[in-house]
Amino acid sequence: MCARCGTAAEGDTAPATWLCAVEDGRRLHFCEGCARLHIRAIESRLDSLWW
Repeated sequence: MCARCGTAAEGDTAPATWLCAVEDGRRLHFCEGCARLHIRAIESRLDSLWW
């Protein structure tokens, strides 16, 4: 499930196009749409709370 928008992934694992990040010891997955929308913040290593 996308940590940003709540989109559910099909199957047991996240698709290869999804982004995986570890924040505060938690593994978060972001769908392709959210990752593309916030790519600059992600590349700047900002926590998802900032974007």
